[in-house]
Amino acid sequence: MTLSYPKAIEYLYGLQWHGIKLGLDTIRRLMTVLNEPHRRFRSVHIAGTNGKGSTAAMVATILATAGYRTGLYTSPHLIDFTERICVNGEPIPRKAAAGLTGQIRDAAAGTPVTFFEFTTAMAFLYFADSAVDFVVAEVGMGGRYDATNVLTPLVSVITPIDFDHQAYLGDTIERIAAEKAGIIKPSVPVVTAADRPEAVSVIRTVCREQNAPLYRLGFEVRVEGVTPQRFSYQGIHGSLADLNCSLLGRHQLSNAGCALAVLELLEQTGISIGEEAVRRGLSSVRWEGRLEPMPPAPSGAAVILDGAHNPAGARVLRTFLKESRPSRPGRLILVVGILRDKDIDGILGELVPIADEVIVTRPRYERAASADDLKRHIEKYGVRVTVREPLEDALRYAQSVAAAADRICITGSLYTVGEARSYLKGLAQPSALRG
Repeated sequence: MTLSYPKAIEYLYGLQWHGIKLGLDTIRRLMTVLNEPHRRFRSVHIAGTNGKGSTAAMVATILATAGYRTGLYTSPHLIDFTERICVNGEPIPRKAAAGLTGQIRDAAAGTPVTFFEFTTAMAFLYFADSAVDFVVAEVGMGGRYDATNVLTPLVSVITPIDFDHQAYLGDTIERIAAEKAGIIKPSVPVVTAADRPEAVSVIRTVCREQNAPLYRLGFEVRVEGVTPQRFSYQGIHGSLADLNCSLLGRHQLSNAGCALAVLELLEQTGISIGEEAVRRGLSSVRWEGRLEPMPPAPSGAAVILDGAHNPAGARVLRTFLKESRPSRPGRLILVVGILRDKDIDGILGELVPIADEVIVTRPRYERAASADDLKRHIEKYGVRVTVREPLEDALRYAQSVAAAADRICITGSLYTVGEARSYLKGLAQPSALRG
């Protein structure tokens, strides 16, 4: 029976009860039943703690600009499930998503499948049926046991590594790095922006064991610039000057360096990309919900979204907010909603000290911390803190108290950012599950 899109989404989100199950047995069985769709396209595989999505978006945009039909698989989505699976920037049509849900449900034939395993199978089958030239796939969590790790890519990428998902990946950088390095395949080159010595040591050891060439940002690959709006790249075999990336934040220099190294390595396999595609792709890439400007508040106050959901991400956001402070700064107003299983103190410790006022709220998601709980974490900083639930109420309040010179930053979780983005852009409400 053909499913409607709402029924398909209801079925997919019903898979939550299977939870998170690390391992590749189920996805391998699915791939076999579906006639190995993941072997019908070339791929780039990207793991790491932060920066995976931005790096993936850069690689995919440049490949599409160069004329290649390119799939992009990322998670979570911000507003609609279809955002996870895109071809040349276009989300999978809802009708196709519904049809594939029915097809994969039948293929699973009673085998317990998690939400992420199911959506990964859907993405790979859609990309194969769409005859894409390349797929750029972002790891969901970790790497070694992530469902995307059935891929054998042309290039593997590991972005900076920090603490996140410790319950699943381990409580030391070495253990987390070992999980991320699980995507490294025999003889497949690896590009990494990891800079913590303990992480680099793990990655280097796995590369040696797998005979995989390793290219490190800051060593074989370098970027120079203050902002991604103007920087230069010194690569493995060539260099490019006066590059411009449309994404905001100094941290995007690291992501751009990884992306450009990937493209260099692809060109070494005979894939034609070219400087013009690199420049045009970088200057047009979009990655919503990450340092994304929104329409200003009625007073004229600037509004920005950023899905910082761990201390490392919050640190990057803090740096951006401090460095981008106007010459005549007004107040910085934070609107914060965080999941209760995240490092709440670590996130708030980075952001609250630079804020003039914090508005705490709760996105519509069962794992979200209560606003009252967040307030208790913040009170020790001596910053004015206000509780406003639901999130729409918090946004309205922030806009009502912001003066023209003020800045409003909405952050703490991609769930918070997705819901806020939906409200601020007047879009349909976001789906309940993005994880």
